[in-house]
Amino acid sequence: YGNTLPVFIGDEDSATSSQYIRLDPQGSQLMDYMVTSEMREFTINVSYVFLGANMKKTALDHILRFVSRTEALIHDNMIMTLSDGSKALNCSIQSTELSPNADEGIYVATMDWNCNHVGNIG
Repeated sequence: YGNTLPVFIGDEDSATSSQYIRLDPQGSQLMDYMVTSEMREFTINVSYVFLGANMKKTALDHILRFVSRTEALIHDNMIMTLSDGSKALNCSIQSTELSPNADEGIYVATMDWNCNHVGNIG
């Protein structure tokens, strides 16, 4: 991608950036409750927002390149060890939606990202 993009969570103000990633946690569901841990399925909407005026290629080319690279990254890392030592398993992108607002030159690609997390290990 060249440069690091700012990441915002939920309703954080992002008006200062022409490109950014927004993470909107959608919730979790208990999948398995064990004696020493529990497994939950988490869903997070990952949105990539950018202003079309900053692109050298067409907006669609840029979005397709971003989405395909992100999907490949998730596919190649279906199991992740998090900073607290817990594991995220079965990571996948369930769907991708493009919401262009060409009049304002703003484009949003939203991916529904799911994973199972084994936590509360004690």
